[in-house]
Amino acid sequence: MVSGGIRMGTPALTSRSFAEEDLVNVVEFFDATVKLALKIKADTKGTKLKEFVSTMKSDAYMSEIAKLFHEVEEYAKQFPTTDGGSL
Repeated sequence: MVSGGIRMGTPALTSRSFAEEDLVNVVEFFDATVKLALKIKADTKGTKLKEFVSTMKSDAYMSEIAKLFHEVEEYAKQFPTTDGGSL
């Protein structure tokens, strides 16, 4: 059996005050990430993970990954986590 897909717990998002439109943005980040991974896969010679990683680490892709990472990080800053302490 080959599993696939992404399971995302919305309680973790709603507990950080994500609203419906925020969840749409999260899905858009996931979509951008999957599209980038497919682009990298298309440029990868071979089918092994190490070949994918090697292609991913090229300067062109690392800059795209860094840009997406920065966008996600900046968006997530609006939704701070709690320290888990008591109220």
